[in-house]
Amino acid sequence: MTLIETVRSLAPYLESWVEYQRDMGRIPGVQVAIRVGDELAASFALGHANEPKGEKLTTRHLFRIASHSKTFTATAIMQLVEAGKLRLDDTAGQYIPELQGSAAQDYTVRELLGHQSGINRDGADSEYWQQRFDFPDRAKVIELCRADAVFERNHHFKYTNMGYSLLGLIIEAASGQSYEDYIAEHITGPLGVKNLGPELPAEREGELATGHSALMHGHDVRRTLPSSNTHAMAAATGFFGTAEDLTAYWARHALGQTTLISDASKRLMQRKESEVTRPTRRWYGLGLIIDDLGGRPLVGHSGGFPGHITQSWLDPKTGLSVSVLTNTLGGPATEWATNIVKLIDFAQKKPEKQRADAPGIDPNTFTGRFATSWGVYDIVNLNGRLVALFPQGDPAMTATELTIVDADTLAPEPEAGFGSVGEQYTFGRDEKGQIEWVRSGGSRAWPVEKYREMLAAQQ
Repeated sequence: MTLIETVRSLAPYLESWVEYQRDMGRIPGVQVAIRVGDELAASFALGHANEPKGEKLTTRHLFRIASHSKTFTATAIMQLVEAGKLRLDDTAGQYIPELQGSAAQDYTVRELLGHQSGINRDGADSEYWQQRFDFPDRAKVIELCRADAVFERNHHFKYTNMGYSLLGLIIEAASGQSYEDYIAEHITGPLGVKNLGPELPAEREGELATGHSALMHGHDVRRTLPSSNTHAMAAATGFFGTAEDLTAYWARHALGQTTLISDASKRLMQRKESEVTRPTRRWYGLGLIIDDLGGRPLVGHSGGFPGHITQSWLDPKTGLSVSVLTNTLGGPATEWATNIVKLIDFAQKKPEKQRADAPGIDPNTFTGRFATSWGVYDIVNLNGRLVALFPQGDPAMTATELTIVDADTLAPEPEAGFGSVGEQYTFGRDEKGQIEWVRSGGSRAWPVEKYREMLAAQQ
């Protein structure tokens, strides 16, 4: 199968896989979109837009995508560089006179793009992130940026919203337009998207998936959180969007797509500018997080906003893009987006089996989600290969390759490990051929609904 055929065939299982984790993690809602190039291969929304009100989440609800904003800002900077309106070696002080006399006047555009200026992250008092007061306006941003830097320039990768707020002001000075107008004319306009922008308009508040608070303890009830206007920090964290429109944007950062910027600019953005060591080892380019999954190059960004956690990945070579948007603090958007890519990769690979499947038997007659008192596992058809896996975490860590022995028997690939490795799965079926139970390692598991019925009958 081609990559897009694989994603389309996998889409129903991906939805089931995400929903299981959403429910187990008490995540109010999640929106997912996957594209291959410009083609939308999967799109779904699960859970609630507003949990206390029981409002169902849809693929049309808007999310605050926060630091995804930095990728748009970096794209705008590269457009202005291509147009000859600024240079990466220009300093902030050339465009923002109020910085004169401070260390910030010497920060270069490139240093700001790569988080190498050493400037503080959010200012001396950043409780606007807890919605205790408003996000800063232009004058306040400049005041906060005039403070002494945390590190020397080009000494450490130092993530900073203040730095990207300065880049927004530089875009305004270099282009002669407001940041919002520039984005509309040069990025979202050419893309033809309606659900993506640098600051949520007040009249669209009703379309927003309500943000929810983090959980301090397992039995807490999540509070709903209001939206916030990010004012002069829109270039760092103000964007809103849907997963579908966000993947349409990411598709234009694939190599060979020139709607927004040239391939030369994309390669510069996607080059490893800085090594990042916390919380995990990865890299940062110019406005992009850079990672590698088993040889698949990925670029993208995460986003954290009061009530929303989001993540997008793009493989710039194949055009595979994934966006996962959650409407709660603590939402595992990065984990899910990363593991979606891993599942797709797993489905794309040829099975490594020591013997062939028995001929003429439909692999889909073995699939389902099965429950025991220890939890659940899935048997799933991934692009023609049967595997057993747990519907949580990294699929590659739990997936076991299965070979069809006969109509009621599957054999796992031999391996060294704990558990009942190597022991066959045998299936009990009713007169219609439907699965009643699966036995592996001497113990039975039942289809989830049947297991629930069994438990109810015992009460």
